[in-house]
Amino acid sequence: MATDQRSVFAAEIASLARKYKGAGRAQAVTKNGYTVLFTGMWGEEVGAIVITDPDGHEVRRADGWKLGRTAEVAAFLWDVLEKDKVRAAERERLAGLKSVSITSVDAIGPASSKETSRYHLTPGQLAQLLTLAEQMAAANAATAAD
Repeated sequence: MATDQRSVFAAEIASLARKYKGAGRAQAVTKNGYTVLFTGMWGEEVGAIVITDPDGHEVRRADGWKLGRTAEVAAFLWDVLEKDKVRAAERERLAGLKSVSITSVDAIGPASSKETSRYHLTPGQLAQLLTLAEQMAAANAATAAD
């Protein structure tokens, strides 16, 4: 489904680029509510594009390309928009959580190892983790003293 949406999106953007060929600057809204701004459109050249989705996420590309490559450029920008949406949803999900790096060390045996992982914890989970770490440190200190 997403691939179909991507293809339809790319084809519509390419169609708009052909429609406004040579206009210099053109702005249009797609059937799905994406605002598209083309600039630097001279002959077969497109200088830049800015696409804003209905939620306000914006992507742009300004390195210039031939008009015939607009569908390829639009497909790439569709992918960027989708990744941005996923990252925004992840940031929203992580709001209020504390980011913690935990390093575990295995010092037993001839090949010791060390591994660090990142976790996102609620304040309550973080408090529990700190308590557990203090208990483990106290147990390790008691074992080392023996």
